[in-house]
Order: sequence, then structure tokens, then C-alpha cells
Amino acid sequence: METMPDQRNTSEPPEHQLTFAAELRELRRRTFKKPTEEALARRMGCGRSTVSAILNGRRFPHWEHTAAFVEACGEDPSRWRDRWLRADRQIEEGSKGLRSPVTPLPLAAGPEAEGDALLAAYWYRDNREFYEAAAAHARRARSEIRVTYTRRYPPTQYTTRASAEYFRTILDWAGEDSDDERSVRRIIGIPERDGLPDRDMLSWARQHHQDSKHILNYEANVLRWTAAADGLNMALIDDSVVFLAFSGGSRQRLNGFSVEDPTFMSYFAAYFDQLWAGLRPLGAYLAEVDGGRADKPV
Repeated sequence: METMPDQRNTSEPPEHQLTFAAELRELRRRTFKKPTEEALARRMGCGRSTVSAILNGRRFPHWEHTAAFVEACGEDPSRWRDRWLRADRQIEEGSKGLRSPVTPLPLAAGPEAEGDALLAAYWYRDNREFYEAAAAHARRARSEIRVTYTRRYPPTQYTTRASAEYFRTILDWAGEDSDDERSVRRIIGIPERDGLPDRDMLSWARQHHQDSKHILNYEANVLRWTAAADGLNMALIDDSVVFLAFSGGSRQRLNGFSVEDPTFMSYFAAYFDQLWAGLRPLGAYLAEVDGGRADKPV
């Protein structure tokens, strides 16, 4: 699959091919010493005309060219692997007249943008797509994961395997024996009515506390949730990617999008930290609710 994309060269390049080219141009533009096309060609082992075609969107690069380009611009190619795979899949689906499951949002300029600065976002149509993508990013996290869970129903009442795997991935990553400094912080919204916590969510929270209290790199705080609706849920992975989830209607319905941009991430990180600072740890919350017994059986 990785040897074919370099051959795509049509009179009207696919939309996703043009989007990926724009992302590469923005990466090059943000490089302190913007490499020339000749320098990029040497690093990529190709001709200058090939580099020009890639940057103009007339040709979609294979992965080896993409990795060499990204490295020449001073970034870690591994952080572009998923982005390249998404674009490759979207172009292939489009060539067959199929609707791609991941659709990029329009490009947007930020407050410090110059020219055609990018904000590349990707939609996930349903529960499975969203959780599969979030779990894949969580497995590759380097140091920090911040997540929220503010829904009317506990995770155990959702049927997709992808959502269950996502929750396991977060705990497994936090508990993994690693020399890296790792941190997972989760905000859990527990619905309340007339001052009483929802029974199902409280039961899940007790079990979750038992399952996670031995993991030194994992913390959970409780947000007492009084709205009769799900909250906006997010997953912030390292300093690079934000996942935002939207739910409503049926219990299983969930979709969302992700954005890989440090500036975009900083806004949500500040919001998360503000929420976190005012909340009680899960163990302390359960001790209060259960009359001093945080380990009360489910």
C-alpha cells in the first residue's frame, strides 16, 4: 500500500491530497531555516520537480518521502504517520467513489496565522471510529493524558468493543512499567438529582476506584454533574492532539473530531486544568458519599 501513492498524479488532484500538501507547506513554513526544494530533494532522494509536485498537491508522496520531508523540517516523522495514513486512505476511498470515514474540516487561520496557516481536524462518524482513533493515540502517548467522562450513563452500559478497549488502554498505559514519567488525569462527571448521585454511575465509580487506586500514575477527580444532559467530553494527549466527543439522542450515539495543533491544544489544556483544580479526588468523594467507606462494595 505504501508504494502506490507516489504514482497518483491527475489533472484535478483529490481534495485530501491538496489538504495534505498544504499541511506539508505549513510545516516547511514554520521551520526556522526553511529548507529549499533542492535541499529537500537531497534528503528525500528524489528530484526537485518531485518535491515541487508534492508541495503543490499534484503528487501524493509515499511514506518514505513524507518521513524524510518531515525530518528535514525538524519534526519527528512518527507524529505524522497517522496523518499520512488518513490521507492515503481518504484518497484511495475517493478514487473508488466511496465516502471516507474520516473527513477533514476546512482549513482555518489562527490568531497568529500568516497566509494559509492550517488547522487540520478530522471527523469520526460514530462511537467505534472515535474510540478506535483515541485509543490508538493513547497507546503512543509519551508523557501525559488528560481525559473527561461526563455522560448520563457509565461506560459499562455502552456496547461497542472500541469504547471498552479505549478505557482499558488508558489504564494500561498509566500502569505500564516504563522509564518515562507518565501521568493520567481523568475528570469523572457523576450525575446528581436532588443532591443524590445516579446509582448506576456511582456503582461504576466505586468499581473504577478499586481497579485504578493501585496505579500510581493515575488520578481521578469528580465533577458533580447536575445537568440532565451529557457534557462535552475530551481527551488531551501529550501537547499535540485534542479529541472532542459529542453525544446525544440514543445511549450509543457518539461522534466527534480530533485536532493536532499545539495552540488549539493549549486552550483545552487550560480549561481542563481549571476544572481539575476545583474538584475532589474520587476516593475522597466516595468516602463522603458512603459515609467514610471509600471501599464500599459495589
